[in-house]
Amino acid sequence: MELSDDLKIFDNSLVKQLDNIAQNQIQYWDVRDSKNIVTTVDFTDQKRKEVSYYEVNDCGIRTFINGGWGFCVLKDLNKKEILNSFSKSIKLAKLSESLLNFKFTINQLNPQEINYQNFGKIPLEDVNIEDKINLVKNHEKIAANFANEITNTHTIYTDNIANSVLINSFGSRIIQKLSFLRLFSMVYSKKKGIIQRSINSVGGIGGFEVLTTENANEISKKTATEAIELLTAKSPKGGKFTIIADPKLTGTLIHEAFGHACEADTVLNKESILEGKIDEKVAVDEVTIIDNPTLGQGKKFNLPYELYGCYNVDDEGIESQSTTVIENGILKNYLHNIETASRMNVAPNGHGRASSSSSKPLVRMGFIYLEPKDWKVDELIEDTKHAILCEDFLYGYTNPTTGNFQFKCKFSYEIENGEKKQLMRDVALSGIILEVLNKISGISDKSSFNYSDGICGKSGQSVRVCDGGPYIRINDITVGGLN
Repeated sequence: MELSDDLKIFDNSLVKQLDNIAQNQIQYWDVRDSKNIVTTVDFTDQKRKEVSYYEVNDCGIRTFINGGWGFCVLKDLNKKEILNSFSKSIKLAKLSESLLNFKFTINQLNPQEINYQNFGKIPLEDVNIEDKINLVKNHEKIAANFANEITNTHTIYTDNIANSVLINSFGSRIIQKLSFLRLFSMVYSKKKGIIQRSINSVGGIGGFEVLTTENANEISKKTATEAIELLTAKSPKGGKFTIIADPKLTGTLIHEAFGHACEADTVLNKESILEGKIDEKVAVDEVTIIDNPTLGQGKKFNLPYELYGCYNVDDEGIESQSTTVIENGILKNYLHNIETASRMNVAPNGHGRASSSSSKPLVRMGFIYLEPKDWKVDELIEDTKHAILCEDFLYGYTNPTTGNFQFKCKFSYEIENGEKKQLMRDVALSGIILEVLNKISGISDKSSFNYSDGICGKSGQSVRVCDGGPYIRINDITVGGLN
């Protein structure tokens, strides 16, 4: 696969020039350039808020010496500017090094030569903007007309056609051409002074076929239905309860409350509750947690596209791979980029990710999940005499330093004598994640395994992610509500 015309500047001649400049001055360098064609259609209450189409071309240059990084971003893509910015980045790396007390080197890695392309079965460039607008308008109409109690609707469609190249001092050359999209639906309802909302989204790597599945077709109806059902739900009394979390809430717990704490930059900054706990028991024996952003997992869910949080290589040219974070209750690995792996003297595991070429790669999750076990969902509920079944997630707060979290669930149901009873709203959960992982008393089987997709923010950057798992039962967790 060849580079697009505007990226062909990154040829062997340029690489040799960069190597010559870097020689005897720095220990590592990389250059990332990307051209993104973005379309956004945003409607609120059936009225156009934004329809945009634009191109973004960014080039980021990193240089490194003894722990000091230099980073330059340029928009004018020509060899002269690239070489000038490369020299500026070297000066910044040297200045950064001079200010450091702790110094380290980047471990040498084997070069990667990778060409990857995925425009899907229905390429986005073949779909008219009018069709995208009509799609959003139709979903807005379905949601707004669903019931008289619907007060506000908000639907966003966004897609991205991305061409990128990465070259580095290891000798790697990574060329990628891919597209991805996401559809987001939010609906508010109101009755007798009570206001509720529901949110759903669907996203994936591929073309317009991402929106041909039943989940995508029904997204606005599903969101409106949930917003209406919540109006007649009751609010729970607070206290300590056993809960059963559905796959989406399980994924949220694993990603938000646990996952950020296992990102190695957080650990090195002494901001993680998992610092110094490798090979220690941190959960019950039944808990195994994996981050696996490798491609091909869409097929496991019978989807015609790749999962939204997956990727072929990370933004440092490291191939994606399955990383076991917890195995049978024992913490085995952190998630790494090339810097944290070098500082901890382990191999990088493909979790250096950036929101764009103009941003520096950070340690980020891809698709993190809890492995299923052997309980049937019905049997798990029947075995639980008094509990709350909690489904999905609306919003929350986490602190990776202490492990504290607070989440508000979308739906919850009373469980009495092993039977699912009345719907409840405004159920909030709070706790400390390492305590929660040691209070899990049941994990359902792979037939119930599911995931959700979304956007994860960190240090001002946002990347595509997925998380998931099976149903899990957690004993003695703090539950709060409006009453």
